[in-house]
Amino acid sequence: MHIVEARRERLRALIRHDGFLPIADICRQLGISEATARRDLAAIEAGGHITRTYGGALADYNVSFASLGERAKRARSAKALIARTAIRHAPAAGTFFLDAGTTILAFARLLARRPRQQLTVVTNSLAIASVIGGAPGITLHLLGGVFLHRQASLLGDDDTDRTLARWHFDAVFLGGEAMNREGIFNSHPELVHLQRAVVARAKEVFFCIDATKLGRATPHHVAAWEATGHLVTDATPDQLAAAGIILRKTQYIKADGK
Repeated sequence: MHIVEARRERLRALIRHDGFLPIADICRQLGISEATARRDLAAIEAGGHITRTYGGALADYNVSFASLGERAKRARSAKALIARTAIRHAPAAGTFFLDAGTTILAFARLLARRPRQQLTVVTNSLAIASVIGGAPGITLHLLGGVFLHRQASLLGDDDTDRTLARWHFDAVFLGGEAMNREGIFNSHPELVHLQRAVVARAKEVFFCIDATKLGRATPHHVAAWEATGHLVTDATPDQLAAAGIILRKTQYIKADGK
C-alpha cells in the first residue's frame, strides 16, 4: 500500500503542477495502465484534492478558487459600469461567445433585456445560460465539460476544441483575473485554453476587466496587449500606465456606464 500511496502522491503533485492532466499523460508519466490511472484518480477525488473530467483531472480549482457568488460581490459597481459600456459595443445581430466571469454575467443580464436583436450565444456558463435562455431574439448553445458547481460553469471536455471548430464568432466577451504589463491572465490552464481557442475564431474580442485586477499576476497567460482587441475597464489611462500597461494595438474603452 505504501507503493500505491507514493504513486498517488506523485499524481497529486503532477496535477497540482499542471492544473489539468489528461489520462494519456498520467499513464505515460507514471508508467501505469489506464485502468490503474482511473482507480488512482477516483481515490484522489474522494479525498477532495481534484475534480475528475471526461479525459483526465483538474486540480483543486473548483475548491480553492472563489465561488461565483463570492466573486460577484467584488467590485460590483465597477462590473455594472463595464457591463453597461460593453453592451453599447455589442452588435444587434450575429454570433457571440460569453465566458463564465462575473462581469460577463452582468453583461448577459443586460443582453437578455435588450430589444430588437437577433443573436446566437455560445457559453460555458450555466449562470449565464439561466439568464439568457429563452430571452427574445437569443438562441443559446452550451459548451460541454465537467460541471464545476462553485463556478456554475462547464470546463475540461475533450470535445471542446472539436465543438469550437464549428463556430465563428462575430464578438466574444471575456473576463480575466489579472492584467499587468505582460497582458491578461487567468488561474486555470483549461480556462486559458478555452479563451485562446475562442479568440482565434472571433472577429472582435472584448476583454471586460475591472481595475482591481491591475498589477496582479496569476499563473497562466491568456494574451499579450498586442492581441487583445478591446479592453473595457473602469481603470483610467493613468492607472494603466502606472501598472506598466501599454495597450499598443488594443482599443481602450473607458467604462462610464452612460
